[in-house]
Amino acid sequence: MTLPTHQRLLYLAIATAVASTAHADSNAVNAEKVTVTGSANPAEQQVEQVTLERYQATDLEDIFRQTPEVSVGGGFSTAQKVYVRGVEDINLNISVDGAQQAGYMFHHQGQLNIEPELIKRVEVNAGAGLATDGPGALGGAIRFITKDPEDLLRDGEKAGMLLKAGYYDNADGYKVSANAFGRVNDNISVLAALTRQDTDNIVDGRGNELTNTKSEIDSGLFKVVGHITPDQTVRLSHEIRNDDGRRNVRPHFISAGWNQDNQQQSRRKTTNVQYELTPNNPNVNVRANVYHTDAYITQQPDGEAEYGAGVESFGYDLRNTMDLGQHRVTVGTDYRNDTGYYINPEADGPQLDEELDVIGVYVQDEFALNAKTTLHAGVRYDHYDLDDNIGQNFSHSGFSPNVGVDYAVNDALTLRAGYAQALRGANVKEAFLLNWATNDPNRKAEEAENFEVGFDYQMDALSFGSTAYVMSIDNAISRISRSVVGNAGDVKVKGISAYLGYRLDNTEFNLGYSHNRPELDGEPLDDGNMGIGTSIGDTLTASLTHEMPALNLELGWSTELVKRLTRLDAERAEKPGYGVHDVYAKWLPTGSEDLSLTLTVKNLFDKQYLNHASYGVSTSSGNIIGLPEPGRDIRLTLATRF
Repeated sequence: MTLPTHQRLLYLAIATAVASTAHADSNAVNAEKVTVTGSANPAEQQVEQVTLERYQATDLEDIFRQTPEVSVGGGFSTAQKVYVRGVEDINLNISVDGAQQAGYMFHHQGQLNIEPELIKRVEVNAGAGLATDGPGALGGAIRFITKDPEDLLRDGEKAGMLLKAGYYDNADGYKVSANAFGRVNDNISVLAALTRQDTDNIVDGRGNELTNTKSEIDSGLFKVVGHITPDQTVRLSHEIRNDDGRRNVRPHFISAGWNQDNQQQSRRKTTNVQYELTPNNPNVNVRANVYHTDAYITQQPDGEAEYGAGVESFGYDLRNTMDLGQHRVTVGTDYRNDTGYYINPEADGPQLDEELDVIGVYVQDEFALNAKTTLHAGVRYDHYDLDDNIGQNFSHSGFSPNVGVDYAVNDALTLRAGYAQALRGANVKEAFLLNWATNDPNRKAEEAENFEVGFDYQMDALSFGSTAYVMSIDNAISRISRSVVGNAGDVKVKGISAYLGYRLDNTEFNLGYSHNRPELDGEPLDDGNMGIGTSIGDTLTASLTHEMPALNLELGWSTELVKRLTRLDAERAEKPGYGVHDVYAKWLPTGSEDLSLTLTVKNLFDKQYLNHASYGVSTSSGNIIGLPEPGRDIRLTLATRF
């Protein structure tokens, strides 16, 4: 009997991973552990929980406000889309605790929302990079890592609770959260976190109330961490997010006769099991994830039936990392099954669903050539198999290699260069199109390339660095007509980013800069290139924090300055520049984190502006139809821990 291709690849992938672990065991005695200098992915940027708490983050825009290579537009949380170096989020590999968040639901709304209160940190890899970034990471990867109970429990503590209550004056809203955490015994700990956010319509910088932007958001995380043995850990988590409200049919556009409102629901739930094996063996470091995610959006016009669409995913990732002398090698396999579905209770006949299977095998190596030079190289092989909504089958396979070098000139200065490719085969189309749009039968796989060079300098309190890059995506997917999805052309992005940081005693200053100009077939990406990306002006971010221990007080300021952008399409002559400032003050009345009061003022000077990452112009009238960002927002949060 001849097995289907995807099953043969699955068995090959599992065999490869098992063999790598066996090889690691057999060589453990003779392995010589060395310290690897440099980083296999110097482009990685992190957002920490402390930053989210300072500015009382409520949505994706708040999360990435101080990351200049990442832009978030849409006006309010439901409509927000994320862009990395001008490339839209559906071209990234996005995960929560290792669970991939796949699918493209509706081009007028964001694809992912997560409650900042649940986040421990966020990792951003800009541009096609490592083999471990997962399948289809054309524009890079974003990884959200949620809190563990052990992140909140103190030494010797059996149980605790963290309660927060916040008020936001712009939308006359509130946010309350409760985190309960404890140890069942010495080996098992539990976290239950619930958050409720309820806001009225947001108000822009001119004092105009933006109709149909109210939100009722419930989020929750339940996580159990069990240390089965000293070298085995299991994490079981279940995360939910429910976002209800009366919204415009196209939530990221203003309310108008052509954009009527209706009742909408947005739902996402992710269940994840993670297993780690870390024995006293330099060649065995196993991590396995098995996950399930279901996300959908529904709309219900007055007096009519509810309709909507969603994507359900099931998958796993199995990897082992080995220290083989001078080499640190990760070998693994991953698999994901996506089902796109359309919700229409009144439809006759079968639902027009789509199903994708993608399976990959990968290897990534860090090689310490000597004390100054680190080489990194890897490759992944992916096979995509898609059965679409009209019975067409698409099968794409290919390799995604990467290679790079880090060279330490001295203890402070490191030079780096890297090249990577990424392949993405046919995938489930936008779910809201499943009942009427089709795939071009000649649809090709998308192929990305990313070449970058840069440097990093760190000495004592000072750090700075820069990266220059050229990125391309051939055969980029979008709608090539109203009802056909296919290859829209070739994307090319040239850009540069830079950062500077300085800390002196209790004061810290950070500066970031991003410049990129994405093009599609030689023309600037514009707001009509849905599912591909958009053009964003030069972005400069800065932040300053100062701690005053004698007063138990911390003060901070941050800004985002975006330069006017003039090279655009015929419908939109320019995107006006803007500067937005935020400030905060955090006070610990008792000198302990057990009680804190945080005052944050977002958009301090009540600036009226449209984010460059927001869709903004009607192609028929040329009028601005995108939602402006909120005006000044005074946020006050009281937190107590016991």
